[in-house]
Amino acid sequence: MGETGQACGLSDAARRRAAGGLAARRALKRFWTDESGATAIEYALLVGLLALALVGVLTGLSGALNGVFDKAKAALGA
Repeated sequence: MGETGQACGLSDAARRRAAGGLAARRALKRFWTDESGATAIEYALLVGLLALALVGVLTGLSGALNGVFDKAKAALGA
């Protein structure tokens, strides 16, 4: 209490920018344009979509595969 110092990030009475305001804006811009982790995320999404498609295809083919194996079982006399 009783401090006359300027609060961080607020402009002063003359409407000048605070010293840290531009640094925060530069850091945010640098973060927004950084693409270093994008490739790993894209690969993970592709793997997830492929796994989902594989589950869907195998679920759809399960009835047909059961029929094929039942016929083979009957032919072998088991």
